[in-house]
Amino acid sequence: MGKVTDGLLGGISGKVGNLVFYQVNGETIVRSKQGARSGTSSSLQSYHQQAFALAQEFLSPLKKEIAVGFGAYKIGTKRGIDRAKSLLLKNAIYPTDGVPVLQPGKVLISSGDLTGVSGGLLTEISPGQFRIEWTVNSWDGSARDADKTFLVLYDTKEQRVFSIQGAAYRKEGFQEWEFPWGSRNENSVVYVYFSFYSDRKGKTEFSDSICLGRI
Repeated sequence: MGKVTDGLLGGISGKVGNLVFYQVNGETIVRSKQGARSGTSSSLQSYHQQAFALAQEFLSPLKKEIAVGFGAYKIGTKRGIDRAKSLLLKNAIYPTDGVPVLQPGKVLISSGDLTGVSGGLLTEISPGQFRIEWTVNSWDGSARDADKTFLVLYDTKEQRVFSIQGAAYRKEGFQEWEFPWGSRNENSVVYVYFSFYSDRKGKTEFSDSICLGRI
């Protein structure tokens, strides 16, 4: 089996909608396409406006999955995507030459207090066939054998999303799946996010997701 790495299909660069993808030290990062600047906005205000727009656009295709993975944060008028956006702005966006850039590998698709994934590894076992393996850490903290998996694939080039919920248990130590969109486009960049969730006493709780790389 070959380990799927960030560079499996090479780098991606160029524009998708209002997002601009490019490479820094072998890692894909994203920024908003710059528009005309308002003369009344300070540099700091402009930066925050761009960062907010970048977060909004990146998360938009993931609304359904974030509603699931951040469901515990829906309180009153607050929605899960508000929490997801807040964490993205805090952990996944940083300034470069005064412009906000985004690291997709640091974005969370789910979040919660459930013990997370240990030793997650993504491999391609045959063309279009993938396997995720992890260390079975049941009874570590809040982890339990019956915790289920939540897998999200995000094609940032085509801005499409596919998810699989509850296909395996933590105790199994692996999950296999097929690429969902037929043959892979050599220009596509699909990020793989993975987490666990539990259903106990009528309450669903998620772990923080991890990004296992891109394919």
